[in-house]
Amino acid sequence: MTIRELATLLGSDLIEYAVGNEEISHVATINEARSGAVTFIANPSYEKFLATTKATAVIVSAALEIPQQEKIPALIRCADPYAAFSKTLAIFNRRKNIFRERIHPSAVISSSAKLSPSSSIGAHVFIGDDVVIGDGTAIHPGAIIYDGTVIGRNVVIGAGAVIGFDGFGYAPDAKGEFTKIPQIGNVIIEDDVEIGALSTIDRATVSHTILRQGVKLDNLVHIAHNVEIGEYTMIAAQTGISGSAKIGKRNQIAGQVGMVGHITTADDVVIIAQSGVSKSITKSGTYFGAPAKEFRTALRQEGAIRQLPELLEKVKELEEKIKKLEKKD
Repeated sequence: MTIRELATLLGSDLIEYAVGNEEISHVATINEARSGAVTFIANPSYEKFLATTKATAVIVSAALEIPQQEKIPALIRCADPYAAFSKTLAIFNRRKNIFRERIHPSAVISSSAKLSPSSSIGAHVFIGDDVVIGDGTAIHPGAIIYDGTVIGRNVVIGAGAVIGFDGFGYAPDAKGEFTKIPQIGNVIIEDDVEIGALSTIDRATVSHTILRQGVKLDNLVHIAHNVEIGEYTMIAAQTGISGSAKIGKRNQIAGQVGMVGHITTADDVVIIAQSGVSKSITKSGTYFGAPAKEFRTALRQEGAIRQLPELLEKVKELEEKIKKLEKKD
């Protein structure tokens, strides 16, 4: 398409350094782009590439000031360049038809499962008894959906994900052995949820494990039994949330975070990567560390720990001075 056609689709009529009829054929990063590519700048640290990029067009913010330079690619100015680029990726997406058949012939689907006619089921998917799958939901190859799982509309379940396997429940006996606790609840996944490849969501012991509307899980995330994830929360890879935790709305949980069971988090909480959450978080904000604490407090403590070697050296020097003074006395 032409630059002007793309700009129109993005809702922009602000084109600079171009007539608008130049053709673009693909999407690329700004530092790897070649002729025919469209790219974007949302982070100020990438503005330096504007002078060297070979892209035909660059999506930028309406407020970006352009430095004086000889060669400037065509600019499409948008209020939110990141959102505009996301829309551009959708326009140029060549993977739209990943499901060539609505239900792949190798899928195993229980006769009691209820699937929307507009859902898509990939190769080697297993769907158990009494599963419900809503409109527009796509389940990628190798995923396993166990009995009783309820999946809403426009849900994406990544390859190899396991939904509804037993929660990790055992009771110790007098001999020191463990007896399995039956897991008779289910998993409920509301509308517009995305679950990454190889993620696991355990069925509840009783009642439900719930992912509320708009939740996004990265690959390799584990959600234990009876956990509830609030609306529009995002969780990055290798995070594990223990049983019966209740996560608030619009939380952002980074990679390799561990959370103990039976705790809660407030709405609008950000937890930085590799943090360990050992108690409930009752106020919105950013948290870091193991155990996790308010971000500025964690930074001060981290800074103090880094100064310990120098402080120890100073203490040793003072001890030596004191010893010398004592010898003189």
